[in-house]
Amino acid sequence: MSPDHESTLPIRLGSVTVAVPDPAATAAFLRDGLGFHVTPRGDGGMNATTSGEYAQPAPGRYLTLLPGDATELREITFDVTDDYPFEELERRAASYGLAADRLRPDADGGAGVAVVDTSGLRLVCRPAGPPIATPLPAAPLRPRRLGHINVKVPDAPTTAALISGMLDLKLSEQIGTGLFFFRVGTEHHNFGVRGGSARPDAHHLAFEVAGWDSYRVLCDHLAELGHKVEYGPGRHGPGHNLFVYLRDPSSGLRLELYSDMAHIHDEASYTPPRWEMSDRGNTVNRWGPAPPESFLE
Repeated sequence: MSPDHESTLPIRLGSVTVAVPDPAATAAFLRDGLGFHVTPRGDGGMNATTSGEYAQPAPGRYLTLLPGDATELREITFDVTDDYPFEELERRAASYGLAADRLRPDADGGAGVAVVDTSGLRLVCRPAGPPIATPLPAAPLRPRRLGHINVKVPDAPTTAALISGMLDLKLSEQIGTGLFFFRVGTEHHNFGVRGGSARPDAHHLAFEVAGWDSYRVLCDHLAELGHKVEYGPGRHGPGHNLFVYLRDPSSGLRLELYSDMAHIHDEASYTPPRWEMSDRGNTVNRWGPAPPESFLE
């Protein structure tokens, strides 16, 4: 799946838009449970953000919550440079038989391009919108940034080929033909693709926390609010990262709090490992306990 054209990688995974039954309730969980900064939108939704890319100013949103009858993935946005070659993106989309829609600048970002694949997965590339006006104060609960999204799709190999060929994301690791991990820069993965869903859906959104000691503070705080983790703590095989998973009680939206993600610095010598689906015991959690049935939905 190596593209034969000049790379035009995005800068980073920018934001994710999901519909939820009660945006205010989900936003309250993010704010009270995890220290997110949340602001209302004019369309009845909410924007939620965290501390920003380490010391960089926090963007106006990492997660947009829109009102909907059910929890549903609406859009995944990649931040790109102002001089990103959108014409090339449109050409590549056309080579896959997909139409590309031009986006005008708005509060969510600059002019860009949106592509919807045959399964309904909507992918957007555009320069990031302005950061929030006032830097967020230091907070022990608040994650650092949005690190990756893991999506469920009807045909994982087809979507994986699109992600690689159209967006130039680099394959980091693969489990059979059912789970692919892609990266933008050196971080092991910023985009995961798994099969088994009738339509595109978010398996989880992952936010980076500072390290091992963060889990004690976060999990104690969540327990005081009456929330239980769904799975973890543990350590994944692909990416080698620590993890804790939890779910918003209002929408069921699954969040991963991760740290210690592996980085790939030597592109020339790196060969993406490939596991088989039967290797689950060594991939999903190297420390032991298998995931609950809810995690496999």
